[in-house]
Amino acid sequence: MISVVIPLYNKAHTIVNTLSTVINQIYTDFEIVIVDDGSTDNGVNTIVQHFSDPRIRIINQPNAGVSAARNRGVQESIYQYIAFLDADDEWHPDYLSIMAKTILQYPNAALYCSGGIVHNADGSENYRIAKKYINYIGVINFFENPFQFAHTSGTVINKFFFKKTSGSPANMKCLEDFALFVQLALLGDFIYIGLPISKYIGGVPGQITAASGEKLFSFLPSINLYYNLIYQKWKESHNNNIFKHYIKYDIRHRFKGYVKQEKYNDYFLRNLDTSLIKDFTAFELYLYRHRKVKAAILWINLTKVIWRLHKYPIVGEKVNIHQIPIKYQKW
Repeated sequence: MISVVIPLYNKAHTIVNTLSTVINQIYTDFEIVIVDDGSTDNGVNTIVQHFSDPRIRIINQPNAGVSAARNRGVQESIYQYIAFLDADDEWHPDYLSIMAKTILQYPNAALYCSGGIVHNADGSENYRIAKKYINYIGVINFFENPFQFAHTSGTVINKFFFKKTSGSPANMKCLEDFALFVQLALLGDFIYIGLPISKYIGGVPGQITAASGEKLFSFLPSINLYYNLIYQKWKESHNNNIFKHYIKYDIRHRFKGYVKQEKYNDYFLRNLDTSLIKDFTAFELYLYRHRKVKAAILWINLTKVIWRLHKYPIVGEKVNIHQIPIKYQKW
């Protein structure tokens, strides 16, 4: 019923642990499609040495990036529902079981996401879960806060809707996963599972966890592509009444960091879709273009207060651990 798609690039040091959390799932009706994206380590041999499960298929391709690997995995999959998993993350043993039950309840949704746990490099952990939706399973508006709801390794997609998208963009260095998730959320229902049943493992060699300086600047074209792509997709559908509020909120969040740095600010503003720019007032654009830093930040903070009056979930908000079932609190 479910195809698990894992892109693999130089993760020989983590793939055994990750795969073990899949093999040990209570739910068993799945296949595992591993797309080796031109790895230069011995990841494939490591898999062969440790696993003989017939549900595992390994597909090799020249290095083309994580988006191309995920897209290839979806194309090669045999089931309608695709569970994405990065080669260094983990699932609770109940993950696929809960996803499968949710799919049976909402078979025509486009996108399913669970809450999760973030395992930090120092060994500490925190929850990535929407406080207001703890223990909730059902339809909500994805654009209340996409970055609080979605994480690649906690996401299942419906292939029917995937085929109506442009896939995961291969020309982006970052946000390629969210570019796909937004497209899906504009096409069909989004189902949220308010349980921390996926785990992001931070501090692993080979991850892009943070960027600064010239590295950050190299990501700017992808960031602009992200906003321009999802805005164009929204214009094609006009299918979500919260989307425009979300995209403006998120762009303002970018400006709050960029307005202090002329190089970043000018590039970001210059390369946003002109029709998207028109959704901002002339006064606000004046603050950004002329780098009126204090006034711009004050304006952005004011708009954030207005946004938060809607009581949408906030990234990083603290949760009451006692509201979470014991079996999912620590694992």
